[in-house]
Amino acid sequence: MKTTFKKAALALAVTASLGVSATASATIVDYSFNGAFTMLSAAGALTPNNAKSAYVAPWYGQRTAITGTMSFDTATGMGTGTVTPFLFFGDTANFTASATNISFQAIGDGTGGAGTLVLGNMGFDWNGTVGIPVSIVMDAAGLFSTNPAGMTSANIGNVIAGVGALPATNGATAKGINMVLGASPIVTTTWNTTTLAGAGMGSNPSGGLPLIADTIGGSPMIAGPFAGFNANFDVLSMTVTNVTAIPVPAAVWLLGSGLLGLVGIARRKKAA
Repeated sequence: MKTTFKKAALALAVTASLGVSATASATIVDYSFNGAFTMLSAAGALTPNNAKSAYVAPWYGQRTAITGTMSFDTATGMGTGTVTPFLFFGDTANFTASATNISFQAIGDGTGGAGTLVLGNMGFDWNGTVGIPVSIVMDAAGLFSTNPAGMTSANIGNVIAGVGALPATNGATAKGINMVLGASPIVTTTWNTTTLAGAGMGSNPSGGLPLIADTIGGSPMIAGPFAGFNANFDVLSMTVTNVTAIPVPAAVWLLGSGLLGLVGIARRKKAA
């Protein structure tokens, strides 16, 4: 009985100390980014953006340049983001595509193992339709290779580019335009999400695990004017704009010291 008590106390103490260590080293890292939006049909064909503002070098509407921000919490693997609204399929204000409630979660390899995949969900408002549900599976190898948890304020201004995986649409070609993006920090994969029960217009999240194998970049939208189409968001470069250390709650320290005290009691009982 004494041995069992000691083992249990030791296990709890180790767990507490590991928790304190992980939390103490965790950070929230904020970024600005430049990227590309590419729409694919259900058959995987490029769907050009014919808005005049998108018809500029280097993609002339075959892709659309985008900018935005993101924040990543290394303690939870969760994050949020924004995308600067952009015109899509039209030149008047009602054709402005506006992303809402962007969230993402690190999911390892998507099957419970280690990996660099991220599951994202968002809503989109466009041409009078509100809350078009979009889910997407991305590979954040380039982001994770920079070890966000180890960043400090000294890293503010660092640029992450030219590292990571290749976007699923990297080999796409259109009208002789060079569509190669190259290795990038966060890229869309060909994985599809599973549609969540009851998901539809205005639902967020709309997609989750388990992942479904596919050969087309992006996960098909489940509702709205682009149902069946695949939205690809690729982050080509990221700049660190802020780093915030996550403080360890005092209660955690007290719990850890208390459990270590229990270990001491167990040892004294065994000695007696």
